[in-house]
Amino acid sequence: MANLKLYIVLLTLLVVGCASVTDMTKKDKFEQITAAYEIAIRWSDFDMASSFLKDQQDPELASQIEHLKQFKVTAYSVLRYIPSADKSQVLINADVQYFKKDGLIIKNYGHRQVWQYDKDKDIWYLTSGLPKLK
Repeated sequence: MANLKLYIVLLTLLVVGCASVTDMTKKDKFEQITAAYEIAIRWSDFDMASSFLKDQQDPELASQIEHLKQFKVTAYSVLRYIPSADKSQVLINADVQYFKKDGLIIKNYGHRQVWQYDKDKDIWYLTSGLPKLK
């Protein structure tokens, strides 16, 4: 009977440990994906930034990218991360400083991002779209 209890405790620890490793892997992937997205935005590489979008087939995506190419990002700061309870979705509030290439006025844009984890593909996608700079 004591061996059975020990076996149950060890099995429980193993399951909990595996869940923690899975969460950590998902967290690591999230950090890598969002860091790459941040770099793309900071360098005003909107073609690259669009590769993080879930809906690559959006018929308006090409015109959005062309519109964004008239802007230059000068700074990008993450202000807040808000994960969902099950950690399959994360809301990021970021501040983007930018200017229009034919102007000299620096503006701020509050970029609200929604990142969704696709369990089947084991990847994070941006579901809220690219920044809407004006």
